[in-house]
Amino acid sequence: MTLPENHPRLFKRAYSRGELIADGLVHAVAIVAGLIAFAALIGRVARQGDLSDTLAIGVYAASFFLLFGFSMAYNMTPPSNLKWILRRFDHASIYLMISGTYTALLSQLPNDTLAWTLAAIVWFVSLGGAALKILLPGRFDRAAIVVYLALGWMAIFAAKQLVVILPAPTMFLLVVGGVFYSVGVLFYKWNSLKYQNAIWHSFVAIAAGCQYAGIAQAIGHSA
Repeated sequence: MTLPENHPRLFKRAYSRGELIADGLVHAVAIVAGLIAFAALIGRVARQGDLSDTLAIGVYAASFFLLFGFSMAYNMTPPSNLKWILRRFDHASIYLMISGTYTALLSQLPNDTLAWTLAAIVWFVSLGGAALKILLPGRFDRAAIVVYLALGWMAIFAAKQLVVILPAPTMFLLVVGGVFYSVGVLFYKWNSLKYQNAIWHSFVAIAAGCQYAGIAQAIGHSA
């Protein structure tokens, strides 16, 4: 149930109590904000009677809470076999969050062929990556970071169609969110920095918030 022998995570410095509290607060704020935001969005879309949008936002919401839920559980659990099990699902849920975000975004594209093709690719890679994280914990960690970023920026292949159909503020917020995710990786790797984990998760929360705002506006715009 543990990580491979000599895995760098086993030798990572222990976080202070203050760092753990700060990191826990970041997660708690993100989860509470998500409960409020997604309840409002799902309620609005459901009242409009668009089943496809409702289902897409439902998948998006589920991926959001899986990400922050497993992340909080993993990061707040002391070193133990349970922690390393939670680490598998924490890392796997990153793939699901990327796919869930794409599901909500691509549901707004009028070009069904392009939307389904991109969705199929993203979900295929994400499910494969998540399976590797769960079945082969601690392996391919560096490669996984590259895959996370590549999947996140894969939307550039649909940029032309997205610019046409989506309002400008949505495109801006999606890009800003992507930048926050990408820059946050630097803090994820900066292990010696005080409050590094809380800073990294703050970048993730801000990025998720930006992209949620963009998607919420796009769905309201298309309606």
